[in-house]
Amino acid sequence: MNQIIIGDGGMGTELALRGVKVPSHEDNIWSALSLIENASVIKQIHLDFIDAGAEFIIANNYAVTQPILKRANLSNRLEELTLKSIEIATEAIRESKKEVMLAASLPPLETSYRPDMILDRTSMDTMYSELAEILEGNVDIIICETMSHSKEAMSALSSIQNSKSEKWLGWTVYGHQNTLPSGETITEAFNAISDLNCDAYLINCGGANLITEGIKELKTLTNARIGGYGNSEKIEISRKDRTNKPEEDHWAAASAIDEKEYAREVQIWVEEGATIVAGCCRTRPSHIEEIIKTLNT
Repeated sequence: MNQIIIGDGGMGTELALRGVKVPSHEDNIWSALSLIENASVIKQIHLDFIDAGAEFIIANNYAVTQPILKRANLSNRLEELTLKSIEIATEAIRESKKEVMLAASLPPLETSYRPDMILDRTSMDTMYSELAEILEGNVDIIICETMSHSKEAMSALSSIQNSKSEKWLGWTVYGHQNTLPSGETITEAFNAISDLNCDAYLINCGGANLITEGIKELKTLTNARIGGYGNSEKIEISRKDRTNKPEEDHWAAASAIDEKEYAREVQIWVEEGATIVAGCCRTRPSHIEEIIKTLNT
């Protein structure tokens, strides 16, 4: 069996928990603000996740996209802020004196969980290609993460087909079991991009128990690496019809869980075949420590 790779946890939510200003991800620039105002805190968070046992960390470039930066009149700083996020993470790895892989994100270009806001294919292709060109040669892994529609997943993954970095793809099931915010099932989303090269397929940014159910479906679709990184909550699974407001659906059914319960869910992911595990929103260095402790017992 492939060796299990442990990643880090949430960056934006961790910044907020440490008292740093993190504006709304819906109409502002979320964690990108800290690249300008709180770079030292970002580096310390990376270091804390590495100290907790993370074997890869993700640079803080999730909110560094053309449409999101435009909200704060920062469009001209796309390359600068992307490279700064990589520089901060690289410094943290160097200071840790540990062998840690560096990943960076190809995220939703607009607001997360909003498939109704994805751009036309030509615009997405242009923007993802620009981001991919900045990342190329600077990171070990490029993760097309929190994809809420097969169309944006296809565009993001297409932009890195010739990359020398590992190519990972993560779909979000925010708010609903085994279903993207677009309404597509995981199987439908996978089939839409299955002809593209990809080294690992993931489910991310959803309740920990929804990641579990997603991995069970994902393992039937591919022989490549699979994995997940979820939020520190469980979602009450309902048979109610989905709405077009996945965030409201999520929070209406969410219950916070602690590190031990999160780690127990991760253990199920591994039992189901996951070889890449980490944390997303509201998971802290203590969650990563508990995952490692649980998997080693």
